[in-house]
Amino acid sequence: MNVHSDKSVAFSSLGQLRYFSALKFVDAVVGNSSSGIIEAPSFKIGTINVGDRQRGRLKAKSVIDCAPDNQGLTKAFKRLYSTSFRNSLKTVENPYESRGTTEKIIEIIKKTDFTNIKKRFFDIVFRQW
Repeated sequence: MNVHSDKSVAFSSLGQLRYFSALKFVDAVVGNSSSGIIEAPSFKIGTINVGDRQRGRLKAKSVIDCAPDNQGLTKAFKRLYSTSFRNSLKTVENPYESRGTTEKIIEIIKKTDFTNIKKRFFDIVFRQW
């Protein structure tokens, strides 16, 4: 149920293409999903990371960690909409993004011999006792 339907919208899933397309229309990614940690910084979008599910992950400076309660969320949203934080998004660097990644992947694929790759299957036998 979307309580503030005049101000927000919720989806169970958009799929990858629609999700990435929708990112240009949002102020932030809010939740505990890895997308706010991995993809959102490349779009110069802030993330409010709720709770500790993503604890230990490398995070861009666009990620605001907060407790899963009203006080934590209120503080996180105040920071998200602060002028200094909004300005910092313009120069944020995504630690998961690096130059030449696509070219490196292409080179590895070109050098890989795929002729003898065969998927192995294992039969599992269930026995009733």
